[in-house]
Amino acid sequence: MNRLCLGLALICIGLPAAPLAVGEPIDLSNTRGMQEMVVSVKDLHGTAQLYQQVAGWRVVHAAVADPAQVDFWGLDPAVVVQQILLGNPGAPTGLLRLVKFVGVDQVRIRSSARPFDTGGIFNINALVKDMPSSFEALRDAGFQGFSDPNYYDIFGKRYGGAMLRGHDDVVINLLERVNGSYEDQPAFQVMSNVNNATQVVTNYDRAYDFFTTQLGWGVRWEASPEWAADGANNMSLPNSLLVAGVVKERAASFHMDPEMAGGSIEIFAFEGISGVDFAARAEPPNLGVLMYGVHVAGLCDYLAEIRARAAEHAADAEALATSVRTKADALAEDARAAQ
Repeated sequence: MNRLCLGLALICIGLPAAPLAVGEPIDLSNTRGMQEMVVSVKDLHGTAQLYQQVAGWRVVHAAVADPAQVDFWGLDPAVVVQQILLGNPGAPTGLLRLVKFVGVDQVRIRSSARPFDTGGIFNINALVKDMPSSFEALRDAGFQGFSDPNYYDIFGKRYGGAMLRGHDDVVINLLERVNGSYEDQPAFQVMSNVNNATQVVTNYDRAYDFFTTQLGWGVRWEASPEWAADGANNMSLPNSLLVAGVVKERAASFHMDPEMAGGSIEIFAFEGISGVDFAARAEPPNLGVLMYGVHVAGLCDYLAEIRARAAEHAADAEALATSVRTKADALAEDARAAQ
């Protein structure tokens, strides 16, 4: 296995080294899809305790990262990375891996970011059974809502939603199925494991192409959401801009394959409003949501597939560019002839 595949295996499979005798092994043999979200934090144990109290999660595993993982992240070999893995009992996917980088300079990835600011991973998403209770519990733990819970209809079903920002500028999006069932989810009492996460992107078409053409993922849904008549929303967008039709949104959700375990990845793109781009900060060891951990069976084979698609995509792009240049040259020649 080459260095790149080794690094991807450590990140995507979430393989901890030097276990601290906490938790039990996770069987990944039949898992394909989102295994975990990796979040960089300042206060590892305090944040772990917060999620145990507010979400009802438990510690699945605790570890110090393998030196190979530290090397793959491009960090000094002397850097120590402490980790705690959290989730609901019996739920093998959608886990939350908290990591603390010891002895390094850090900045917050999405520092004081607004929902329409781009770059990095905007939020992590989880289902709750009692929106008012979970919303207040997170606020009591230091999170601040972008707005109070908002209720809306989408895909013919009623939902409650709320977004809150808390430790390390991490945003949690809560979703309640109003009068709906949670039987399709692993059992949970208060808050489900992470079932998807969202990126706010500068170029919707390019991001869509990345997931579908280059990664080869499938589309769960694609939509251009309509705002409520009064502009009510849970993203702290000015109601007046939404009512006036100034701000529009495009969104899509992707998964590795229809049968994948775990959650999905969503992209949002806004028209009519823009902000700061934090993409340059979205890398270890900075603070906040760092990455998705996606478990892939046959990792190096999948990497080869991605590279092949990228090469084919680049060839198609070059062919298109050549065609455009040829047509432009022909038009210019016609113009000179006409003169």
